[in-house]
Amino acid sequence: MQFKYKCLDPMGRTITGNISAEGIQEAKTHLKSNGLIVVEIDTIKDKKEGLLSGRFLSKKVNDTDQYNLFRELSILLKSGIKIDRALEIAINSSTKEDLKEALSSILRDVKAGSSLAKAFSDTGRFNLLSITMIEAGESVGDIRSAFENIAEYKRFQIQFKSEIKNALAYPTFLIFASLITIIVIFKFIIPRFFSIFGQNESALPITARILYNIGNFFSLTNIYLIIIVIVALVFIFRSKDIRKLLLNLYGHLTYLPLLGKLVLYLELSRFSYSMYSMLNSGIEFINALRLSTMVIMDKKIRSAIEPTITQIKEGKGIADVFSKVSLLPDLVHNMLKVGEESGNLKEIFLEIHRVFDERFKNITKRMLALVEPIVITITGVIVGFIVISLILTVMSAGTLKL
Repeated sequence: MQFKYKCLDPMGRTITGNISAEGIQEAKTHLKSNGLIVVEIDTIKDKKEGLLSGRFLSKKVNDTDQYNLFRELSILLKSGIKIDRALEIAINSSTKEDLKEALSSILRDVKAGSSLAKAFSDTGRFNLLSITMIEAGESVGDIRSAFENIAEYKRFQIQFKSEIKNALAYPTFLIFASLITIIVIFKFIIPRFFSIFGQNESALPITARILYNIGNFFSLTNIYLIIIVIVALVFIFRSKDIRKLLLNLYGHLTYLPLLGKLVLYLELSRFSYSMYSMLNSGIEFINALRLSTMVIMDKKIRSAIEPTITQIKEGKGIADVFSKVSLLPDLVHNMLKVGEESGNLKEIFLEIHRVFDERFKNITKRMLALVEPIVITITGVIVGFIVISLILTVMSAGTLKL
């Protein structure tokens, strides 16, 4: 079988490629024997397997299910229940077959003597950050805290996404309602109004002719065509190639004046919380930095922070290294200097997260506050144009040859 992989070498550089092996475990073993840290590994599917197997089915467990799972496991372990029994209870309480299948596989591997981290990793359904936290918890003999930290990180991700969706809900509704209003006006009101004046379109004022042609565009056939195009675009945006394109476009937002700051604060907030979660789980700083850098989606910001891994590994000061990253605000350097001197970097990263999370929310609120007046203004201009055109048409009705 052929597998495609994404790994990190000992210097923290990303390496991708293909490998042949009998199974996914053999492929992982071979890559690890070469000193590589496996980030992602997946089967290269035959094109004949069809679109459904490659595009719409996902092996990953979503954030909500992971939060519920790890929260439940941490509570069970805190109550004194052993890990194998806790997994059995989680299997019985789960309502999703794919999660039950993954937990059953983990339970079998644990009973067979495998480590918990390896059992979670072999399912291929949990990301590297979660597996590393579990591995760190096993090394210090505190799996319960590892599960709790993973649950907290998943809670942060769920809450963060929910806040963004809630913030976009009203502007989206306002834009949608405005579009529906304009379409109804052009589809039903405009054609009936101009039907009074017959088919002599050339005799109408120029503004009226514009309205008349737009009204004709919103015929039943064209409306069906628009719906088909929208549905087609939804399916197109689900494809991996389009997602990669959108991710590349996202990486260029940092060059824009206002959106650049928004993306920077977003990425630094997620990076800082990931660092806090990693350090809180007992993971050493270099590994925590390497894993947290992978959380950053923006290529420009990620490539600016990645060299710090090698420099810190060489023995340079953490605050000094981060001070040379031009993209980062001075606040990061100053707070890291305090954390380095006090030996409390974990809490410092939590404070950095709170600062940039607050800045991100403030900028988002200001931007969304502008959406309402902009949409209302544009809608008002369009409606005003329609009203003026209709008034001019009525005023010139005496000169029209019907």
